[in-house]
Amino acid sequence: MERLLPSRFNPAELARSKQSGKLILPVTHFKRFSAMLANAGGEVVAQAKFDLNETKHATAVGSLHTSVNVTCQRCMQEMKIDLAGDFGFIFVTSEEEANELEDDFDPVLVDDRNEINSVDFLEDELILQLPLRTVHDNEQECDPAVIEAVESAQQGPAKTHNPFSGLDKLLKN
Repeated sequence: MERLLPSRFNPAELARSKQSGKLILPVTHFKRFSAMLANAGGEVVAQAKFDLNETKHATAVGSLHTSVNVTCQRCMQEMKIDLAGDFGFIFVTSEEEANELEDDFDPVLVDDRNEINSVDFLEDELILQLPLRTVHDNEQECDPAVIEAVESAQQGPAKTHNPFSGLDKLLKN
């Protein structure tokens, strides 16, 4: 049975009963992620199935998706992109415990009450889904005036007349 996850939860409790959970949060809740966007509109939807692995650690396997606005690095205008990805987490209580585990799952630290904040649970995964370079797929979608200005700037400064260019020859004589 899938249920909405609260803002804080104990993943071990969900794993013991093999529950599935769904999370729907505004992008603005993810501070580091939203700072990388052109604007923080929209929402993040994530689904996860919790279970215990063979070492009795709580795990979560799931997916997330969102549509966000980023800045096109070619024309500096806003553009919408869809982000989607799968994740596999294992919940641990210390960094030492995380280092001892296999690499099948990404470790996530729980707090001293064995709980995790829903935002902390997914924010790094959202950041990893952002492309390194954001440009419109088709250059025609970019503002032509901006493209022309960028291309002329890349060609370098125009040659200008220097009235003192011959002065060094006169000084040597």
